[in-house]
Amino acid sequence: MSSIRTASSRSRRRLLTASLVAVALLNAIAGCGNSTVPVPGPAASSPASPGSTGGAAPSPAGSGQRVEVDGRTVTAVAPRLTFPAGSKVDMAFGDDTSATVILDQPAPDRVLAHYRAEAPAQGYTMVTDTGSTLHFRGYGWVVQVITTSADSTITFGLDEPDPEPATPGQPPADVAMTGRELGVTNLPFNFRFPPGTRLANVSDPVAGASFTLVAPDPQTTLAFYRQYLPTGFFDIVGDETANGTTVVRFQKDEGEWTGTITVTADQVRITTRKHR
Repeated sequence: MSSIRTASSRSRRRLLTASLVAVALLNAIAGCGNSTVPVPGPAASSPASPGSTGGAAPSPAGSGQRVEVDGRTVTAVAPRLTFPAGSKVDMAFGDDTSATVILDQPAPDRVLAHYRAEAPAQGYTMVTDTGSTLHFRGYGWVVQVITTSADSTITFGLDEPDPEPATPGQPPADVAMTGRELGVTNLPFNFRFPPGTRLANVSDPVAGASFTLVAPDPQTTLAFYRQYLPTGFFDIVGDETANGTTVVRFQKDEGEWTGTITVTADQVRITTRKHR
């Protein structure tokens, strides 16, 4: 595994941020090493022949495709994906099963637009889209795109197998998911999601996130939270069912955070709010 780091404090901060993102998402990346001068070269938004700039070269089973972008060779790009046209790489590091790339160009909104269009078109499932963060899966890979006002961080990694479906109404026995895994950041500390969670209609402001769980099924999700919240140091302050709708209210840290879980026959909506 190799890493690239510039001498500026700005790039050192980026390297730290990228490393934390990569560890959380992929559990397989760390970065250190000497600075390297990027080799200028055109980037491509579609696959080219192996060995050409911006092109993808075949990799062994279980490994990512090798893609050259802005003079850098990235060895673990998820299948069928490319980098946006005009990509300029600030740093890139990884191995044959995971990689992190930070782009200075194009602008973050163009990077997001590129992957919003390309990922579904190439057969990937968009798990979350929070406006500045994308998280999608496919072909045994998971990809996350995190943007700031200045740059874009793209991480690729081999995905874990989906958990076995839980029996409706029973809490899943597998490991709960974190907000970071789903691209949601403004949540109470230690808030978790049922295994296999898929989100829609995500809003993630600093004052508290809200979202709809489209998987797992509503009764499995309700059973999960009734069991998990007390063990996660949340206080359940209400649990009522009327006209086919169950509303569970909770708080944490003496009311610093409050939340509502609304469960109907076909979906679950969760809202959280930070009060101080």
